[in-house]
Amino acid sequence: MKKFLGMLLSIIILFFTLSGPVTAKTTSLSDANALKIADNASKHFWNALYGYKTRSCSQKTFNYKGTEYSYLCQEFNTKDKLTAYLAETFTNNAVEKGLTKYNYITHKGKLARPVGDGFSMLEWKKAKIKLVYQKQNVRSYNLTVPTVDGESVKRTVTFYKSGSTWKVNQFDAVQ
Repeated sequence: MKKFLGMLLSIIILFFTLSGPVTAKTTSLSDANALKIADNASKHFWNALYGYKTRSCSQKTFNYKGTEYSYLCQEFNTKDKLTAYLAETFTNNAVEKGLTKYNYITHKGKLARPVGDGFSMLEWKKAKIKLVYQKQNVRSYNLTVPTVDGESVKRTVTFYKSGSTWKVNQFDAVQ
């Protein structure tokens, strides 16, 4: 009976392992999966700049060293919270450099960023992709990404494999 239960459990585990969706946690990085990761990273990038992911809030503004800043919403109001969110799709190096480049600061215990406006005009799901560099744990792609107004832009996105997860290695490569 124990052998039967063990075999049944193994079959169930194997079934769920083989039938799961393709994610960034794969041993090889296909073009289609690279596009999905880039699209998801773009969403993470813009959510970080907006200051929220799921629910907008009243973002109080203040002036610091001659620059107007606004606090991020509750879900991103500390560096640890925002870093954990961004680390879902970006390498740790990309997150650190991105937060520095975009002048995120902690002010009165809360995370803030310079006030700005903008939104993503890129349609990552419709991008044309071409692998231009490949090593075991690194892939670089040239992408031609259409914009909502019918134009297109060119981007180079490099992915690094950390464990079994592929992540984007530059914060604003997917802006």
